[in-house]
Amino acid sequence: MVTKAMKALVGAVAILAICAVALVACSLSASEQTGNPRSPEDAANNASQLPISQAANGPSTDEGVIMTLGGSADTYVLTGEEYLEAGCHAIDPDAQNGSNITDSVQVGGTVDTAVPGDYQITYTATTENGEVATAQRTVHVVDSFEGGKAASIPVFMYHYLYHPDDPPANIDANYLSVLDLEEHLKYLTENDYYYPSYQEIRAFAEGTHSLPAKCATLTFDDGEWNVYTRGGDLFRQYQVPATMFLICENADIPELIVSQANPYITFQSHTYKMHNGGSGIGRGGLIHAMTQQEIVDDIVTAQEILGTTEAVAYPFGDNNEDAWAALEDANTQCAFTIENRRIKPGDNPMALPRVRISNGNGGQTFAALVAADPA
Repeated sequence: MVTKAMKALVGAVAILAICAVALVACSLSASEQTGNPRSPEDAANNASQLPISQAANGPSTDEGVIMTLGGSADTYVLTGEEYLEAGCHAIDPDAQNGSNITDSVQVGGTVDTAVPGDYQITYTATTENGEVATAQRTVHVVDSFEGGKAASIPVFMYHYLYHPDDPPANIDANYLSVLDLEEHLKYLTENDYYYPSYQEIRAFAEGTHSLPAKCATLTFDDGEWNVYTRGGDLFRQYQVPATMFLICENADIPELIVSQANPYITFQSHTYKMHNGGSGIGRGGLIHAMTQQEIVDDIVTAQEILGTTEAVAYPFGDNNEDAWAALEDANTQCAFTIENRRIKPGDNPMALPRVRISNGNGGQTFAALVAADPA
């Protein structure tokens, strides 16, 4: 059983290290759903069964470069299955010539999934001044997961946060109290949930990769500022990763992804300009009026702004076969709709469902929604 002390130890090795000109040897390198939808118009000897535990994904913004691992810092893979490298994003808030230094990240370490045990993967980012920052992932190759394998997994769809002492004027189903969010995060942490990467989610949907029964992914559509001001510190406190799906035509996005950089937040695409009406099909999203190439161009534009390519949330949930092909062309791992259910093997990675979180969904409701579904 992994103790809290062991978690703290693993977390400590993931803390950012900034070293002036250090030498490091490395070997590799949709805001909408039923309820109140917003329309476009409006170790080997003991590794046979290890518990699923979490460690810190990286440093805080006060420590220089922010490194955000894809998925869990403690990654679990069954013996004989493929280890899916999820990478690490890096932001240098002090950079003068571009804060996103993910392209500099080098990956060191190997994993042999034929042999149960623990393997270390190290990520090293280099700043424009030649300084280096590191983060670490521990990959646990195990014969079985504590609690069994998942038959389905939930990816949760949140939107906006508020505090009950300062509620918004026009509160609707898309708003969640930050007190309820803390109950969600506390439950996940206390019950040792696993946070899969988008590479793992895709492979699970394709039926080629197993995940622990206790599994969860948190996503927030639109990326409004209240999510950072209300939730950012909570993600750090509970060490739970979250994805922000950003509308990339908004002028403040480049500043936001630097000023709100967080080792537990990844910024992904809610498309560039497709969060608009214009088709009269489905929920009326612009995507239905676009060609496949226009969709590719839109997605690539958003990716260039964000510096990430792993995931997309379709605005208003609208999607079609042209969109699926376009996102594959843009090297997207997963694309999400607003269909309200869990992901199961056999689902289309380019049209995955999510579980909606609505105003009033407190700890008890969340516990039921996130409950393990063992195969």
